[in-house]
Amino acid sequence: MGRDGFDTPLGNTETTMRIENPAWYPPESVRQEAVARGEEAPAVVPPVPDNPLGDDAILLGFDGYLIHGTNRPDGIGMRASRGCIRMFPEDIESLFARVPGGTQVNIIDQPIKTGWHAGMPYVQAYQPLEVQENGMAQLLEALMLLGQSADGESMALDYQQLRGVLDVPDGQVIAIRPVPEPEPVVADTESETGSINEHLGGQQGFLEAPEV
Repeated sequence: MGRDGFDTPLGNTETTMRIENPAWYPPESVRQEAVARGEEAPAVVPPVPDNPLGDDAILLGFDGYLIHGTNRPDGIGMRASRGCIRMFPEDIESLFARVPGGTQVNIIDQPIKTGWHAGMPYVQAYQPLEVQENGMAQLLEALMLLGQSADGESMALDYQQLRGVLDVPDGQVIAIRPVPEPEPVVADTESETGSINEHLGGQQGFLEAPEV
């Protein structure tokens, strides 16, 4: 996704065109940066193994933005592009074959994801785009999302573990341990009654109606 100063645009758009073995036309800003580094700035990079767009590219309705492969898979998931969305070669290949033109695309900023599987809640937290503290608001958001995904099922969660996942947002999918509900306590009616009688004096007939 886009690095600082080249944010990936958020919102609704759609796929407009699919290009297999695309050529890359570096924008003017890229060419100027290359010249400043003393490097040659080509006007076009043909479909070769080191093409920054990889083997497949899907154009979006946001002008100049694409979903595409990459020749640098080590940058996947990092703020490293100029706003385009890079994917691993095998992932863009799968997506390219299944997404026709005109498919709706909604680009969102959602660093916390939650879900349920086989009765177990899971949380996945990523580093937020903006610098912020994962405090009570993020904890409440995660709890709200888990509640929405539980199909009405109520379960007490390990809040300390959940907070730990939010404090270290490394993208791992973590199962949140449920907290066992305490065993219900059944009151002993006779002992409770006895203790009350003792408190009131413990005398036989203390609660009987007085003579008139």
